Amino acid sequence: MNNSNKMAAILSNVSSSNALYPLTSERPIATLPFDCKYRMIDFPLSSLSNAHVDNILMTFNQGETQSVFDHLGSGGEWGLDGFKSRYFVYLQEDFQRLKDQGKEYFAQQLSFLKKSKAPYTVLLGSKFICNVDLNAVLKIHKLAGKEITAVYKKVSPDLAGAYDTILRFDESGKMTNCYKNQLEDPQEKEALCLNIFIVNTACLIDFLEKMQKAGELASVSHLLRVHMKEYDVNTYEYTGYMSNITDIKSYYDANMVMLDSANFTSLLYGSQPIYTKIKNEVPTYFSKESKVVKSQLGSGGIIEGEIRSSLISRGAKVQKDALIEHTLIFTNSLVKSGAKIQYAIIDKNVVVENNVKIIGTPDKPVVIPKGTVVSEDVLE
Repeated sequence: MNNSNKMAAILSNVSSSNALYPLTSERPIATLPFDCKYRMIDFPLSSLSNAHVDNILMTFNQGETQSVFDHLGSGGEWGLDGFKSRYFVYLQEDFQRLKDQGKEYFAQQLSFLKKSKAPYTVLLGSKFICNVDLNAVLKIHKLAGKEITAVYKKVSPDLAGAYDTILRFDESGKMTNCYKNQLEDPQEKEALCLNIFIVNTACLIDFLEKMQKAGELASVSHLLRVHMKEYDVNTYEYTGYMSNITDIKSYYDANMVMLDSANFTSLLYGSQPIYTKIKNEVPTYFSKESKVVKSQLGSGGIIEGEIRSSLISRGAKVQKDALIEHTLIFTNSLVKSGAKIQYAIIDKNVVVENNVKIIGTPDKPVVIPKGTVVSEDVLE
């Protein structure tokens, strides 16, 4: 057993879903806003920060990095601006181009892993909202003495996406895995893989060299999920709060349940804090006429209307006589006087004109794309 607890990390942010459009038309899932001031990528980055992981290689899709760099900056909030810290950002398409040219497409990952001198590597993504204690996972990984440990959560099958990985165990405890859409007899509770793995770095290097030689896919995390049944894999059950973001409704619901203080505290203010980009802004201003019930609001806003059971992000403005219910409003949006919004997601920099109605349903919230000026009613 290696006595060192040093870990490096490969953070994949290339998963996409047409079911999340138009929210992801100009941003990756990783930078989707969450609970007024956070982004999805804050959760894996905070897990890494809390485990003192300061060597991270990140992959994104081409054309999706602007919001990433704007959010990450120097990486100081997650401890990535230290003297010995390193984080790298690569485009998934570049690896594919190298593969198409017959070149060594895992060269950057292999070089990163070898230079990190970390005996263990964490592989993770940004699709699941959870707060995993990676030090606890590493402890179990070391005790088990196996090359790979996969983190899972027991969930109802309907909480898994079509291509999410389900873990199954035979009578001897040996693990097999398959995609959800391959399940022939769904069980009451399934072990949903959270796409978080701790792997012995030497094993991962050998694995990537083998995959590259065989001309396999140029995606590390996908390959590991496909081939992990070939290894004797240890597992770690995560029992904390989790949301799986697969479509607009799951994203909307994941935000809305934060209005329950038990969920809010469990996810964001446990022993493992969640860090995000710091903004030094004035507090939100509430006029005497404003009315706010069971809602959360970010800083820098101006509230003059009525807000019920909603989450309002930084810098949003709600004018007098406007009514907002069961709605997510993103940064710097403006809701003008007399407007009525129910069951909706209002993306950033949207203007909702006077007396306009935007009405969705709990099962199908209306999404207003970034930068839209809404001058006519939008009714589901």
